[in-house]
Amino acid sequence: MIGWFDGAAGASGDMVLGAVVDAGVPLEVVAGAIDALNLGIVLRPEAVQRASLGATQVHVEVPDTTVMRHLRDVVGLFGSLDPVVRAVATAVFERLAAAEAAVHRVPVENVHFHEVGALDSIADVVGAAAGLVHLDLARVCCSRLSLGSGSTRGAHGPIPVPAPAVLELLSGDVPVQAGPASFESTTPTGAAILATVVDEWGPLPAMQVDAVGKGAGARDSEEVANLLRLVIGTES
Repeated sequence: MIGWFDGAAGASGDMVLGAVVDAGVPLEVVAGAIDALNLGIVLRPEAVQRASLGATQVHVEVPDTTVMRHLRDVVGLFGSLDPVVRAVATAVFERLAAAEAAVHRVPVENVHFHEVGALDSIADVVGAAAGLVHLDLARVCCSRLSLGSGSTRGAHGPIPVPAPAVLELLSGDVPVQAGPASFESTTPTGAAILATVVDEWGPLPAMQVDAVGKGAGARDSEEVANLLRLVIGTES
């Protein structure tokens, strides 16, 4: 089995999580991995529509916290995970830390995880890792990824879109574009997950389609069907 992400509308952590659940991964698989972290996080899936297309949005409900985490603190949470899931989640956060370090020009060990280290992002990464490991795909592919345009707001003020960390994460051979949306289409968490798990970037490969999962973004935009699709099938 192989999988192909359609990133025409971009990707965020919760969109990846919604796509794997919508593609058929049991909620207890992703929720069980997150529960193992003992952080009080609850997942609440919801059937929604984006541009009239049915999709799954996975809401991540987290307790209030003032904890500021470094990379070693985040990775230290993963000790109770399945070894393969732990390896994927650790690789994602190591990639995030390296990107943030490059953007801010500080050592990796000094990176404070504000947005990306929040509990909801930890849940997105661990849940997505558990879902993709459950699918056991021989190859993961992804289309050209839309990043968005305009600006967003971070912990320390306005940030241009595409976000600097997103550009750092997707530098190299990853095909990207602004895309149709005038907002942040791809977040650092979404970019880090895909940059870690994708084996090949390009159009839909030749396959016999077995399942399609659609993970909804938070906005129901008039500019784009705000969905990350995961097409799963047998390579032909």
